[in-house]
Amino acid sequence: MIDSSTILVLITGLSLGILHAFDADHIMAVSSLSKRNFSAKQLTVFCGRWAIGHGATVCVLSLLLILFGWQLGETVSIWAERLIGVMLLCVGVLLVFRFFKSKPKLALKTHHHHDGTQHTHLVKKGNHHENHLPILVGIVHGIAGSAPLLALLPSLIAKAPVFGVGYVLIFSLGVLLSMLVFGLVLGYMQGILKQRSEKVFNYAKALIGLGASVLGGYWILGSL
Repeated sequence: MIDSSTILVLITGLSLGILHAFDADHIMAVSSLSKRNFSAKQLTVFCGRWAIGHGATVCVLSLLLILFGWQLGETVSIWAERLIGVMLLCVGVLLVFRFFKSKPKLALKTHHHHDGTQHTHLVKKGNHHENHLPILVGIVHGIAGSAPLLALLPSLIAKAPVFGVGYVLIFSLGVLLSMLVFGLVLGYMQGILKQRSEKVFNYAKALIGLGASVLGGYWILGSL
């Protein structure tokens, strides 16, 4: 039987998950890593992949704690924090560099039509591995930020292990919902800004890069 206190804990878990997604390092990471030509739909999927990587990591760590009593060492969390800082710093510097050296990479693409004719044209060169990047970054964020969440689990497990699992799942659901909404809103804002002024849009991306660099440096210093 689920009592009112358990329901309150689960609602709190959902609320904390929603708020957790908007941590500065999370928002700056997905904003700076997202490609400048993403549509609102693509950016929503991008943010969703980050949330899946984050949520899967937290769920695995929680199950290890519930089933075997195993927790990540403090050293692993510290190095994950440092890795986040390094990533933000590098991506931020790269965005600023691209602002001054913005030359799109082009490649020839050939496809065949149903009537047998062949068509070749220039397209922007892409990287299919970029699809996995938000998941990997989400995993690192999940490792670095799992300690506060896991600290609450023992009290929930003492009541019933299923409550501990439910709390983690609903927390991860909150993170996913927030990130999907953020990706959709950011995608629409980028699209509107890009349509109105390509120059202003480029300045905005450079500003995000500068912010990521500053936050990355602060993150590294804070983890030392």
